[in-house]
Amino acid sequence: MDSERKGIYEQVIFRKGPEHQIWVAVEECSELIDSLAKLHRGRCSKEDVITEIADVSVMIDQLSIIFGEEKVEQEKDRKLARLSERLNTDENL
Repeated sequence: MDSERKGIYEQVIFRKGPEHQIWVAVEECSELIDSLAKLHRGRCSKEDVITEIADVSVMIDQLSIIFGEEKVEQEKDRKLARLSERLNTDENL
């Protein structure tokens, strides 16, 4: 993530506190789930889903800072390697 975004995220985490931002992330994830369910039923637009994806993405960046960016990146790399292996062996995804 670029330094400008990271600076903004760090400021909001400092001002609001990590616990508060964790609960905001829970709320934003819930809203994304709701919009995806509504999209499936034709009750919202792709633009609504895009908005919720952006909200969740912003919160994911903050959660990464809260819980440790390096550890999160290492876990993502591990999971992507496993996914790649499954793709190459035709295992169930």
